[in-house]
Amino acid sequence: MAGFLAGLLDATVRAATPLLLASLGEIVSERGGVLNLGVEGMMLVGALCGFATTATTGSPWLGFAVGTAAGAAMATVHAVLCISFKADQVISGVMLTLLGGGLTTYFGQSWVSETIDGFDAVVVPVVGPALVDLPVVGPALFQNTLTDYLALALVPAASYVLFRTNIGLEITAVGDDPEAADTMGVPVFAVRYLCVIVGGASAGAAGAHLSLAFSKLWITGMTAGRGWIAIALVIFAQWRPWRVLVGASLFGGIEAFILRSQGLDLSVTGVPFAGPLDAAVGFATNPQVMAMYPYLATVVVLVVVTRNSLEERVGAPAALLDNYSRETE
Repeated sequence: MAGFLAGLLDATVRAATPLLLASLGEIVSERGGVLNLGVEGMMLVGALCGFATTATTGSPWLGFAVGTAAGAAMATVHAVLCISFKADQVISGVMLTLLGGGLTTYFGQSWVSETIDGFDAVVVPVVGPALVDLPVVGPALFQNTLTDYLALALVPAASYVLFRTNIGLEITAVGDDPEAADTMGVPVFAVRYLCVIVGGASAGAAGAHLSLAFSKLWITGMTAGRGWIAIALVIFAQWRPWRVLVGASLFGGIEAFILRSQGLDLSVTGVPFAGPLDAAVGFATNPQVMAMYPYLATVVVLVVVTRNSLEERVGAPAALLDNYSRETE
């Protein structure tokens, strides 16, 4: 059992990383007042560009950088449409998700059979060699890929920037009341562009992690709805980086359990009503049924967080989805 728990915790960290990266970027974008529903498409483009670059050059870091840049490029399109041309943020985001899915399906066909080395797990310097042998938690906490550690490091960094720096205060002001921020001399449009592009870069990095560290291969549609889960996690976390770490770990744990529970014998015997109970457990642990659990959990999270609560009470930026126009305000 200890071996199973250790493997489960290690897989949880790896599965949580793309959700964490994408959610942190979405927090920044939404804190600036721009909803980005194109996270799924940006993750797909980042995954393919990162994989193709690594397969061509042999450098996973170059692939990670290209995947991050690809996500930022798609986010720039979203920023131009929504900030400069005042397009509907929902429509623009959904369009980019569809575009990302279509482009990666078409251009990714030739990469499906390719393999790469990608990022290997490394031990944390200094303390890692002594602690990696700890039961259950050792490998999960002290032996992971560098992109896993990067995602964890971005949590306190994002929290500090958003809540302890001038640029963070400007982002919050732009997301809550862009007209007042503009009056105080805050460059509203520049701040919103920055937030959206940072959010897209983070989504691209999440996709690159999927193909370079998590799976080390390219599969059409490999994000499998993670972009949508990341958007839901932002609401669950109430637009706070530390809380999104908890949410990403929760959903990463669900995904890890689904993958690792197939070898467990969960049959029920020797108890009253063993037959019906065994049938119920068999249905609940059916791989096709278990594949729905992350999305069911997403729905449950959204219902619980928003039940009897106004958007302001759960922490949503007041000007989210509002396209600011200096000429008409």
